[in-house]
Amino acid sequence: MTSRPPPSQKLNPLAAAKGQKLTCELTGKPATIVVSYFGVPYNYSDRPTLELDWNGIKGKIAQLLVPLRQPPSVIPSVEEREKQEANVRKSKLALIDVCRMESTKFLVHGDFELSIPGAVQALRFSLDVYGAGKIELVPCYLLLAEANLGLGRHKQAEEYLSLANWSILKNPDCSNRTKSQLYRNFGKLYASQGKHEEALRQLANDVYFSSLQVGPEHIETAGGYYYLATVFYLQHRLDCALAMCDKVVDVWFKHVSALLDSRRLRPGQEPPEPLGESQLMDGLQTLTKIVALREESMGPDHITTGEALYTVSLVYWYAKDNQRALQLMEKAYLIYYYELGEESPRTQELVASLLAAGGTLPDAASL
Repeated sequence: MTSRPPPSQKLNPLAAAKGQKLTCELTGKPATIVVSYFGVPYNYSDRPTLELDWNGIKGKIAQLLVPLRQPPSVIPSVEEREKQEANVRKSKLALIDVCRMESTKFLVHGDFELSIPGAVQALRFSLDVYGAGKIELVPCYLLLAEANLGLGRHKQAEEYLSLANWSILKNPDCSNRTKSQLYRNFGKLYASQGKHEEALRQLANDVYFSSLQVGPEHIETAGGYYYLATVFYLQHRLDCALAMCDKVVDVWFKHVSALLDSRRLRPGQEPPEPLGESQLMDGLQTLTKIVALREESMGPDHITTGEALYTVSLVYWYAKDNQRALQLMEKAYLIYYYELGEESPRTQELVASLLAAGGTLPDAASL
């Protein structure tokens, strides 16, 4: 939901101190307007950029920025100065988390333009706190790369990925998760540029490092399998694409089934962590695309289409969207009924889920 920022005024270039350049808060371009948030001035290149920054992040943190944007008070005591600096650092660290969270939220919902201001602000504070080239900057670079990829700005995305890669090369002991995310974004970039073989190489590295971090059967790693499938599909290697989709559906089915029913856990197996909003959105989007791919490639009544429908229905059920879950379960049930038979254990398992979610069995015989 967007809102309107406070009114802006035309910037008077004569108001700047000698040698000072008035630049845009978000883009770094020459500024032409100024707006005041809680008494603190912010310069922008134009009104649309101001509104983008406001709705992307400033509307949520402007008040928190007030003490950070004011000149530091003169404190004679070294101890008090150190205490003040520690408080400022703590505030910036908290704001980094807020900004990255907001950026991620917009990214997951496909609002790529709105995800940029939070990532830019987080990067700015990260540079202040950690300095250039540090591994802590990588999450911000990856957010900006993914947002620009979503907007089709390949050159900007590649620049941010190169910065992230440089930071990782300087810090080789960084986590395997970070390396996985870097390779996944490089893979997506090369796929969008038609460099399919290079995309596959990068995505293979993504799966490798994700498997080291969380295991090959984890939903995080499943994202790498899905992007491999998309590249295989672009290469018209349908068998490979469908094999990767099989893996994604299998991983998600096991994960969400264990979340919904602890009886599915093997003896000694720890229950999986609950799904966060971004994981839910990612899972729903990925599985829905796999349903469409299987319908197109295998047919709407093929058992693999039914398996994908059943899996995505479980994710909707977990997300408390019972209406959508039941719609998809009923479609899956009809496929299972005709393809596997009413007495099949897999059909009976689906029936149990359908009834537990509050649904009723469709009359397959009358359809």
